[in-house]
Amino acid sequence: MSQLINPAMGLFRLPPEAALPVILASIRKDGLLLFAEPNTVSLLSPVQILTGVYLAGVLLPCLVTALTIAREQSFKFALGLMVRQATAAICFALVLAWGGRLLWAV
Repeated sequence: MSQLINPAMGLFRLPPEAALPVILASIRKDGLLLFAEPNTVSLLSPVQILTGVYLAGVLLPCLVTALTIAREQSFKFALGLMVRQATAAICFALVLAWGGRLLWAV
């Protein structure tokens, strides 16, 4: 799965090494800890760390939350919520990645 999203990491100005933390944190939030690994954190600028942690942390809700919403409301409602959340997360992460780079350069 990491190989599949490596090209997408470029959209967020993240190196391929950020793919694994993003994937794992989207499944289980403690995957965010992978951003603190010495081999990962040494490759990233502060803006890249912020972008990666934000993207990984809010791209998808935790599975338990999504399943609870689906059970309480409906699968269609939960899916719609997840799509809206992922869309907003991607858009704001792009703003962080590209806008943060411009601010950092100033």
